[in-house]
Amino acid sequence: MKIYLRPVTEEDGALIVKWRNNPIVAKHCFNRNPITIESNKKFYHEMVETGHYKQYIVERIEEFTGVVTYPIATVYLKDIDRTNKRCELCIFTRDDEEWNTESQTIAIKQLLKVCFEELGMHKVYSYVFTRYEDEKELLENAGFKEETVLKGEAVGIDGSYDDAYRMSIFEEEYKGE
Repeated sequence: MKIYLRPVTEEDGALIVKWRNNPIVAKHCFNRNPITIESNKKFYHEMVETGHYKQYIVERIEEFTGVVTYPIATVYLKDIDRTNKRCELCIFTRDDEEWNTESQTIAIKQLLKVCFEELGMHKVYSYVFTRYEDEKELLENAGFKEETVLKGEAVGIDGSYDDAYRMSIFEEEYKGE
């Protein structure tokens, strides 16, 4: 499978709202409140355009011609701390057959390249609810290691609190040093 990460545009808003408000995606997010076209537009102008977030649309590339065929997901970097050279890596989880372990792994590796080779980050971290061991494994396969378990980190769907892993990878681990 081949994919391409292209920077998000304001015009991608309707697609992002659709994906983010999908109950399958929302249950994996720390903030499960629905978003709107208006709130996403505000977010785009305040966070993406200013460089606080780097958000990308994951596009499927047709294998034989190399032509981009359609968007399958969104991924992003947030809380980009240029002083301490660290940021958070986030991916949407979806039920689309194109957005599977293979394409997610490729997207994570492409994001890590942006983090370490373009942004000069020292550390990249991500959060995964402890109930989703497959997501933890996905990050581990990309080189992340469990840093800690955060107890009662986010309100769950049923009102109880969910624990989350904090996973991280350092620049020297990414480079294989």
